[in-house]
Amino acid sequence: MGLDFTVAIITYNGATRIAEVLDALLAQEVEAISWEVLVVDNNSDDNTREVVLEYAENWRKDSQLRYAFEGRQGAAYARYCAVAEAKSKSLIGFLDDDNLPGKSWVFACVDFGVKNLHVGAYGGIIHAKLDIDPPNYFKQMKAYLTVCDRGHKPFQYKRNDKIRRIPPAPGVVIRKEAWQDAMPSPEKLLIAGRDPKTMAAGEDAEMMFYLQNSSWEVWHNPNMEIWHHIYSHRLEEDYLLKLARGYGLSNHLTRLARYYPWQRPFINLMIPLYVIRDSLKSVLFYYQNRVDINEDLAKKCALESKIGQAWSPLLGVYKVVSRWNGKG
Repeated sequence: MGLDFTVAIITYNGATRIAEVLDALLAQEVEAISWEVLVVDNNSDDNTREVVLEYAENWRKDSQLRYAFEGRQGAAYARYCAVAEAKSKSLIGFLDDDNLPGKSWVFACVDFGVKNLHVGAYGGIIHAKLDIDPPNYFKQMKAYLTVCDRGHKPFQYKRNDKIRRIPPAPGVVIRKEAWQDAMPSPEKLLIAGRDPKTMAAGEDAEMMFYLQNSSWEVWHNPNMEIWHHIYSHRLEEDYLLKLARGYGLSNHLTRLARYYPWQRPFINLMIPLYVIRDSLKSVLFYYQNRVDINEDLAKKCALESKIGQAWSPLLGVYKVVSRWNGKG
């Protein structure tokens, strides 16, 4: 018989991080819910497995902790593995190995899902957990670092909104039926994982756009709260500049993911126009901010993102063709 809820933790070389997530799940205040925790190890080469199995020996009695291994590198593949391995009847909540759920997170996930059977996916509020005092540029960096508070009222992320939005990935809950209805096979994905060289990613956005393009609704549930542990090295200038460039380089593939598959060839026909337009935007931004851009990290990151966006159609075509040829 299926459980009510599966917490799926996606981790890569997370041996030093995952204990904090598991401790937060041990502290969950849960009653009358049958649930499990499934750690999906995405091809780690450290001792993640040993850490998880040690926790499993003394896990809480109202739940269970399991371990699964996914050898194909990429968060998208790990999520497919989680859906296949989950014992939940319907609801799967996804955490990364630096996402710390609040004490009522499991209850809030299940409560919302049970009361809103038409909703196929929903996310919540993501706070920052910092090891140092926030630098003066932290507020401008929140979007790059996946820190997001969209208010304390539930609302639907509608496909036809003037500004199209989706829930951020940390702590998002997917209904298994919606996943099975909306998601293609892994081989048909545009984005399989983060490129370690360029930091280009977008696989979570692609997943959410597929769900939003389906007949299922996508919502914001403010009762679900996550603390994103942002380690101090992620606040260093070199890391943030690379992260910003990666966000820009992800732009074209995530743009394609917004559309139905039959529409994507027409979007690709516009690649020359996208490259010219976004290159001009980069030049104009630099010209307008050239006096103080070297002293303003937020502006430097914005420029990196715009440069990446200008190059993103070319990188996107290269990555798709490489996958088709079995090289990526």
